Amino acid sequence: MNHRPFPPGVRAADAEEFVFSHGRLLERRRVGLLLHGGGPDGVLAALGAHRNPDGGFGHGLEPDVRSPHSEPLSTLTALDLLASWNLVDHPWVRSALEWAASVSAVDGTIPFVTPASLEWPHAPWVRPTPGGSHLTYGFAAAARLTGFGGGWAEAAADWCRSRLSPDGVESSAAPPELPAYEAKYAVRFLTSEGLSDPSDHPALAGLASRLSTDGALRVVGGAEDEMIHAVDLLHNPWALPFPSDLPGRLVPSDVLARDRGWLISGQWPDGGWTVDWPAWSPAQGLEWRGLRTVEALDILSP
Repeated sequence: MNHRPFPPGVRAADAEEFVFSHGRLLERRRVGLLLHGGGPDGVLAALGAHRNPDGGFGHGLEPDVRSPHSEPLSTLTALDLLASWNLVDHPWVRSALEWAASVSAVDGTIPFVTPASLEWPHAPWVRPTPGGSHLTYGFAAAARLTGFGGGWAEAAADWCRSRLSPDGVESSAAPPELPAYEAKYAVRFLTSEGLSDPSDHPALAGLASRLSTDGALRVVGGAEDEMIHAVDLLHNPWALPFPSDLPGRLVPSDVLARDRGWLISGQWPDGGWTVDWPAWSPAQGLEWRGLRTVEALDILSP
């Protein structure tokens, strides 16, 4: 029995059947926990299969990087999952942040992908990003919210602040217009800073005006129809302590309502949701569909 209410039009039972038919063990465990409750032992056991002795996570936890090595994409995914299960005090959180510190650059930035994993199957868009990646915002926010201190955490936070300041990396008169994925993680970092109103920050001030009428922010350089949607901009597994009306100030309520309607309408006849970037291998395509289906249920549940 499903114990969580969903908006009209969401077929939760069909979504669960899709995940059990096509998803990984981790997503099957996740959808069971989401819909039926219970303890975290099952999801932790499935997540642990992706953990390496160095404290990081790999083995395709993020489907676009199939490498067994620990990777920033997979490790941040693991941190977000642990936070979503209210396990921010779990020892894997600290060891994951320690791993992140070990692969960071002198300025605290986290790479998008490590060289070792480029020798393994990976998506064509998974490439090194000189000068640091947007993942730095996510790791820096996790460090601040868990009290993880030290030189790396401070350097990473300083880099994020510099990127978002009026005198940021481009030394322009206004903050650079953030690319879609950077905007998503910048929202998370700024809320972790404890600002009384992060929506007033110059880096976010024009964000609402860049959204389409249905709440989408185009991913420049991504797939033809790839977007970051308002529901994803505002969805945060860390449940950050921002003001309750912040979402309405970052994204107008009518735009957010239309975007939630878009998400509801995106459920396929087979019960699952999908992503808007290409499937470069059959396994990766199905894994992303399973992931997105669980994410959609999580976003749409109260």
